[in-house]
Amino acid sequence: MTAKEELTKFFEGKNPADIAIKVNGFTGFKKTRIEELTEIEAEKLLRIYLPKAPTIEEENTALRDKLIQNAWISKVLKIAESTGIKDVGCFHKFNNWMLLNSKFKKHLNSHSTEELQELHQQLHAVKTNNARSAEKPLTEAWWKKGKENIKLN
Repeated sequence: MTAKEELTKFFEGKNPADIAIKVNGFTGFKKTRIEELTEIEAEKLLRIYLPKAPTIEEENTALRDKLIQNAWISKVLKIAESTGIKDVGCFHKFNNWMLLNSKFKKHLNSHSTEELQELHQQLHAVKTNNARSAEKPLTEAWWKKGKENIKLN
C-alpha cells in the first residue's frame, strides 16, 4: 500500500475541508489534496499522523545512550564539587560557570556524550591547575587548601 493510499484511508470519513487545511499547511500553502502530493511528501505527512513505533533495538540503544550520558554527567558533577566550582546542593554557581567559562557555553543537560567527555577533560585540567597553583604561597588555591587542611582539636 502506498503512502497516498494510507493517507486516504487514515483521513477517510473526515471533513474534506479539514483534510485540505492540513495538507495545505503541510505543503506550505501549495497543495490542498492528497492526490497532488508527491510520494516523499505523502510519506512525511503519513509519519506525522501515523508515527512509526520504535523497534526494541532502537529503544535499547536510546536507553543505553541515556545511561552513558547520565554517567558522564555524574562524573562532571563530582569533579565540579571537588574543585569548588559547584557547591553541594546548589547549582547556581555551577550553572553560571557552565555558561561563562565552560568550553561549550551551555547548560549541562544540553551536552552530548562527546561534549561531556571533553567537559570532563576540561574540569580535570582545572583541578590540576588548582593543585599546581596551591603550591604557590598566597594564591586563592593556596588559602583554600590551607582551610581544608586545618585540624581543630
